[in-house]
Amino acid sequence: MNPTIVVSAYNRPVALRRLLSSLSKAVYPPGAGTRLIISIDRGDDNGYVQVVDLAREFKWPFGPKDIIEQEEHLGLVRHYFFCCGLSQIHDRIIHLEDDLIVSPVFHAYAAQALDHYSEDDRIAALSLYGLWFNGYTQQAFVPIADGSDVFFLQMPYTQGQVFTRSQWKNFSGWMASDDGRLSSGDPLHDSFFHFGPDEWFPLLAKFVVATGRHVVYPRISLASGAGDAGTHFDRSSVFFQTPLQGMKLNFNFSALDDALAVYDPFFEILPSRLNRLAGPLGEFDYEVDLYATKARRHLHSEYVLTSRRCRTARLTFGKTMWPIESNVIENVPGDEIFMTRVDDLKWDWRSELLTRKSNHDFFTRHRRMSRKLQLEFALIDLFAAVRDHLR
Repeated sequence: MNPTIVVSAYNRPVALRRLLSSLSKAVYPPGAGTRLIISIDRGDDNGYVQVVDLAREFKWPFGPKDIIEQEEHLGLVRHYFFCCGLSQIHDRIIHLEDDLIVSPVFHAYAAQALDHYSEDDRIAALSLYGLWFNGYTQQAFVPIADGSDVFFLQMPYTQGQVFTRSQWKNFSGWMASDDGRLSSGDPLHDSFFHFGPDEWFPLLAKFVVATGRHVVYPRISLASGAGDAGTHFDRSSVFFQTPLQGMKLNFNFSALDDALAVYDPFFEILPSRLNRLAGPLGEFDYEVDLYATKARRHLHSEYVLTSRRCRTARLTFGKTMWPIESNVIENVPGDEIFMTRVDDLKWDWRSELLTRKSNHDFFTRHRRMSRKLQLEFALIDLFAAVRDHLR
């Protein structure tokens, strides 16, 4: 079934114009009648008026175009739930926020991925964004190569989401139960407990983790965030920009059971997959914490494979190969990754700093900025700050 495109917009006409422009350049199945829905949250400023006019004037030659003008201001959370809830009417939807840019083949990718994964109840959703960073450390995240165009992660992301009717129904049904709220004992990173009330993301994240589901991600993005200022950012950012897939029209999807690139909510490869590549680890009951972001309460096995400092280790590895798991797979000699008992981990501040430095050096590839360059850049930042203050 041909997925419907659902765009959520509010008061950013420049962003919406850019997204609609990229949508008009994409490839769609001939004669299939690809439906476009633009849902506009109610506003009381000129930005809202411009967005409505833009949506009405936009020509969509690929199928039906529907414009939904909300009767009241829903806000970020309620508008998100409204847009994704349209999956209950249109069966399969691609949800795009207005600050995104899409690849010319985003729709082809989404349709093929839906065909491949829609019957697997372990899949919570599909993403169009090739997530390239660990959301807790902002350090590089590189899924291990396994011959597939996708990887699996027990964590959702925001930059282009794809849902089937049943996937969204699973989430909304869970939301209606007593599980549909966050608590201090949830198996999530501590950062989730600092989100504000105007957020839907922590709830979707908890659903994915609590129900043991995964999100399917492309290795190369089909959508990218432009980083416009909005509800979450008071100024624009280029951090979320990532290369977009070109004209590839046929994709290789691995089944969840066959894939090697399968990761937990902390961006750590599952031990069951690492064991397929590093045989000697199979004798241990362990968890993986190479980014060293798991708190003590997250570690339930006897052992942990980690970058965190420890008193004694059963196995040790260096940290020179990419991605980070490769150091274990290739048995790189060194003492920066440890297979240790959880009870032997060090949690004092000095050990924490040593761990952070070790990972920082690895993810920056041991490249340090010269003091001269640091000073020159600091002066540039100072001049820019003074200029902005005087304006």
